[in-house]
Amino acid sequence: MSLKGLYTIISEFDRVVDHAVLIVSRSYMKDFHNSIEAAKYAIDELSVPLVQLTKDTGVIPIIGEIDTNRAQYLLNNALGKGSELSLNRIILDLSGVSIVDTMVAGQIFKVMDSLKLIGVEAVLSGVRPEVAQTMVNLGIKVEGKVYSSLRTAIQDKNII
Repeated sequence: MSLKGLYTIISEFDRVVDHAVLIVSRSYMKDFHNSIEAAKYAIDELSVPLVQLTKDTGVIPIIGEIDTNRAQYLLNNALGKGSELSLNRIILDLSGVSIVDTMVAGQIFKVMDSLKLIGVEAVLSGVRPEVAQTMVNLGIKVEGKVYSSLRTAIQDKNII
């Protein structure tokens, strides 16, 4: 076999191997991307659960920062589960929310207004003094019942 013939065979072999590696890499990256998306969905789902306290009352404990995607999931979850469980009232617990800006407040009130439209009373709890001060400084007016803690909301006989 000549050197030129060997080079031709090796070049063709390299081309076939490169193509095979490309196919395997694309498949791996597609599966990896799908796994990441599934994990993000699971995290979002677990980050704003609706917990049924009584026959007609539920609570959504919100912990951490709220971004646009998480706020949309909060809205979908509150409306979907609230309707599915035939709840009359949902307590949105803000105890775990450290920062309330205009976007966060706007999203929370969007959820509250949407719940009101389907006949579910929305109640805020866990409004800490610094969060209350920020909301007042931003000119945010709260309609409906507001409690300083989830415990005080649950202790209110008109809520549970």
